[in-house]
Amino acid sequence: MQLEGYRRPVIAGQDYFDDQAALISYGQRWPGEPAEESYSVTIHPQRFAPLHVVSQALVDWLLARFNVRCLQDSGLAAELGYAMQPVVESVRLIPVDRACAPLGLVFTDFPGVLLSVGALYQWHFPICGCDACDDSVDELLDDLEEQITTVVNGHFTEILDESGAGLLTHRFDSDGIAGREISDGVEEISPERLVRARAMLPADGAWAPWPLRGA
Repeated sequence: MQLEGYRRPVIAGQDYFDDQAALISYGQRWPGEPAEESYSVTIHPQRFAPLHVVSQALVDWLLARFNVRCLQDSGLAAELGYAMQPVVESVRLIPVDRACAPLGLVFTDFPGVLLSVGALYQWHFPICGCDACDDSVDELLDDLEEQITTVVNGHFTEILDESGAGLLTHRFDSDGIAGREISDGVEEISPERLVRARAMLPADGAWAPWPLRGA
């Protein structure tokens, strides 16, 4: 993963305890099935606060390194159909070259982050955040940085196939090596978003690398 000039902010470690005063080892809490009472419950949501810190550092790095415009966009969450949690801030980064995928970050008060890329891709950090899911914050940060790096390096592909029932495919590769591929139906995407997507998607689905400042 190439993040030239970027350094993740130092995140101070913090211990979290359950209601029996036992230390919680998040990320490796459940050796088997999660406890029934842990579903849909988040005892320490503040442990996800580093997502905001790192996301802001990534925005600062992207603005310093790449030729992009930055917009504070209060309507981004609504545009993405997101209404799960109150929004603290929304930022949209738009490369000057339209062949490059735009990127958006919605900061929620959970605290969490919704990442949007290209025409139709979006991903939640964390996806759920409940104690049963037992997310590792370090792994979430790794994933966030990796997805953004893949996009700016031009290894992100987005294909909208509207034949039959319709299929939307997103692929994150790395230096020519096949990586993550995610495919979903299009039935939950609004007609308005599909119209915008058709107008902006590259013909072959491959988004270009972001242009460097001063290049």
